[in-house]
Amino acid sequence: MLKIRHLHVPVFLTGVLLTLVLVTYSAWSTANQRRADALRTAEVYSARLETLLNALFHKTDVLESIIIAEHGAMPEDVFHDLARSLSDGEGIRAIQYLPDGVVTYCYPREGNEAVMGTSVFTNPKRRADALLAVNSRGTVLSGPYELSQGGLGLVARNPIFLTDADGREKFWGFAVLILDLPDALKPVFLDALQQEGYAYRLYSQGEAGRHQTIAQGGVLPAGSGVDYGIKVPNHVWTLSLAPEGGWINMAELSLQLGLGFFISGLCAVLAHERREKERLLRRTAESDDLTGLFNRRKLGEMVDARRNAPQAAPFLLLYMDLNGFKACNDTLGHFWGDVLLKAFAQRMRSALGPQAGLARVGGDEFAALIDADQGQAALPDLLRRIQQSLREPVMLGDAPQRISCSVGWAEFPGEGRDYDTLMKKADARMYEEKRRYRAGEKHPETGV
Repeated sequence: MLKIRHLHVPVFLTGVLLTLVLVTYSAWSTANQRRADALRTAEVYSARLETLLNALFHKTDVLESIIIAEHGAMPEDVFHDLARSLSDGEGIRAIQYLPDGVVTYCYPREGNEAVMGTSVFTNPKRRADALLAVNSRGTVLSGPYELSQGGLGLVARNPIFLTDADGREKFWGFAVLILDLPDALKPVFLDALQQEGYAYRLYSQGEAGRHQTIAQGGVLPAGSGVDYGIKVPNHVWTLSLAPEGGWINMAELSLQLGLGFFISGLCAVLAHERREKERLLRRTAESDDLTGLFNRRKLGEMVDARRNAPQAAPFLLLYMDLNGFKACNDTLGHFWGDVLLKAFAQRMRSALGPQAGLARVGGDEFAALIDADQGQAALPDLLRRIQQSLREPVMLGDAPQRISCSVGWAEFPGEGRDYDTLMKKADARMYEEKRRYRAGEKHPETGV
């Protein structure tokens, strides 16, 4: 008996102590791991939210372009036809036309009669945001707040300026997009977070300084979630995540206490899962699901890496937009539209080579980062290779479908030293190329 006590008591106590140490460490490590995983998950969903909102706000840019092209004049029937075509996403409550800030046209009109003829400049709750949009000359968000039409909404106001004969710009009014929340965010599939075991809350700072909940799933304990900021015009939204069962799983903790020596194996499994999750989340955060190309976020990181290199080499940023894709997509359906996008991505890989940093930055918009020691002298060859790759039609089942694209470009460092400047320059050239395409003209410099 004494021998048993002599041999087993110290072993038991040592085992208990070792188990307590390992379980304590495991609990701490697991909690940190789950926080890191939650933060990466929040980053992925935040990127999706930013992409979705940018795509929705771009609809006001389309309306702005047409208003500028028509010198501010737009018949109501033309507006309604255009607004109807732009209202193709979930949660779009209304699109409005506000010369001098007065709600003149609204699509749909039904349900929005209360705001017709009202001015954002005379509304004390909306005047500050309207003036901010005019002064900043950029899209400004209002809300989310309770709309006068009823319901929780988000209002994007895009100020429009017209240039007179003397080249002076004058404020014309606003193109306005009103979104229903959280319906407009359904394409992001925030509810899938609960399937992954997370409680979540998406919120912004409201007009009175209080946090305004935009979307929520599960019960998120106060102060326990990880937060990730989402940049939207003149606002910062926050996505907060936490496991619904807490950062430390008590059932798992009890099992670890009972098994003791199995903790090392358990930690190895957790480490493996962590690496796999990290790899999957990194790939998801950097790539486009449909085409397999990089996404806008990764393209921006590549540009930043190039320009911040100790010896920054010149490069070209190409910006490509498919011609007539929306009409094709509307006529043939989204399935064949996706087939066209994947075919275009594959042909760009072949045309520009494996060294080109290809990315899908929007619905039918693509970009490529290409080393170019010769600068713009390399453009004619690049454009001809792109054109050559698109000569053969894409087979949609048994039906051939021809595709083409308009290409804009910008040169680093001569035409910009940061991502936004280069993209704006390339975007402007792309729209000019699209105008030439519609007019059947060739580019005066490249001849393409």
